[in-house]
Amino acid sequence: MTNRKRVLAAVLFGIGSLAVSTASAYVYCGFHDRRYQMRAYHFNSVFWVDQLVAEAEKWNRVHPVLSIDRTLSRTIPVGKDGQSVMGWLSEADLNRAYGLSWVGSVGWTITTTDGRCGRFLESDMFFNPAVTLFTPQTTVPYSLGFQEIALHELGHAVTLDHEDGGLSVMTTNNAVSDVLHHNDKVGWIRSAAQKFNPLPTPRDDMGVFPIRNGAGSKIYSTLSPATVARGADVTIQNFSVENLSSVFPFENPTYRLVLEEVSSGAATDLGTFFWGRFEPFTGWSGNLTYTVPSSVAPSQYRVVAIFQGQDGDATNDRAVFGTIRVR
Repeated sequence: MTNRKRVLAAVLFGIGSLAVSTASAYVYCGFHDRRYQMRAYHFNSVFWVDQLVAEAEKWNRVHPVLSIDRTLSRTIPVGKDGQSVMGWLSEADLNRAYGLSWVGSVGWTITTTDGRCGRFLESDMFFNPAVTLFTPQTTVPYSLGFQEIALHELGHAVTLDHEDGGLSVMTTNNAVSDVLHHNDKVGWIRSAAQKFNPLPTPRDDMGVFPIRNGAGSKIYSTLSPATVARGADVTIQNFSVENLSSVFPFENPTYRLVLEEVSSGAATDLGTFFWGRFEPFTGWSGNLTYTVPSSVAPSQYRVVAIFQGQDGDATNDRAVFGTIRVR
């Protein structure tokens, strides 16, 4: 995304098939041949470190490499010293130690490899002190916050570069959530495969995302119309479903569409959408239209898709496409 930078040193569906697109590969450079230790430096609250560890576990579920320790300290060792550190750095310190600036940036990961695209020796990861939003994403369009920045920067720490050819947390575009897409998992698995045998453990994982990849940009889901009469139609535009498993096809994946009353959370079914079979590392994007039940009380509602089944990663089993007013 434009303000996240990095330096790398050295509607119901009938039963049947839907057209899906295959994943593209990442550009990646370097490898890890052992557990990769990083240390977060904090001088007060450790809340952000807990968030950082949680984001690291999303990468570790694909292939476990990252390990994050924590140290209580008012200073951070900076520069190329063999220590992989994490923390918040002022503009003056960032410029002095690395010759970089926070202007137009919210996160930096400076990596050192053993030779060109060799083993990762050090990754120093810093966050802009101006970033204060720690709110989990629940509605679109998303606000760029610490979770998204951390997940993106950790992708660099596991060797990945930017990916704009499809949906990905590694995009240079601001339209991103704090979950991994199949392009993220493709890149990390292929990178890990350069040094690890056997490959990372396969997992079942279906995801739904309120965003789709467009020509040169990422497009958030929208709802049309914003105000809907009972018994009339509402269309969900521009969302994506992905099979994030590297190995397994998914048989009969089904998603439930509901209206959730904003104040009470009470749910009313709109319908379902499903496939007979979803191949590994494939995705579908499009629009769906549903009829708002005549029995729904006039109010403000979230439009939500929820995966119906069991898979290996619950973080992407639910997507909120936005809100409508039913009259």
